[in-house]
Amino acid sequence: MQRPLFLTGMMGCGKTTVGRILAETLGVPLVDLDARIERLFGQTIPELFERGEPCFREHERQALASLLAEPGFGGRGVVVATGGGAVLDPDSRAAMDRVGLRVYLEVGVDELVRRLSADDASDRDEEGAARPLLEGRARLRGRVAELSAARRACYRSAAVCVDAQGDPREVAARVALALGEGARDSEAV
Repeated sequence: MQRPLFLTGMMGCGKTTVGRILAETLGVPLVDLDARIERLFGQTIPELFERGEPCFREHERQALASLLAEPGFGGRGVVVATGGGAVLDPDSRAAMDRVGLRVYLEVGVDELVRRLSADDASDRDEEGAARPLLEGRARLRGRVAELSAARRACYRSAAVCVDAQGDPREVAARVALALGEGARDSEAV
């Protein structure tokens, strides 16, 4: 793989987990965009969200732009686990498409709610960090359905769409298979 691979999808779809497995399988590094945002701006994602979602999205856009501007970035193999909203900005989508390949990890609302509700921590990610857009557990399903519907067109515009239900190793294998077959359509693999 000689170009960046951008994993996109809703929070809880497994971008970081699948990305880690996929990067190991392909023998390339993993870049977690949320971790990069925190390093670049010296604040956690929840702290940035305290200043409002538009402010956070601008930091997210800047972090992605700085990654894409690194010398030789477009010509090297790397897996990038984006934030769930990184594809909302049309310029960011276009930039990712110019230098690499976007892959949508598609998970249904019911499964997302199940994953996000696991271990009584729906407002936390796999590493325990807060998920600001999901604060307030009582409305979890409605909020996940709302975000998923609003973002679906952006996600499905990816070059490759992969069914991300199931074990993360199986999902990573499906992504690798889709890449090996040169999948370019928007049907879930």
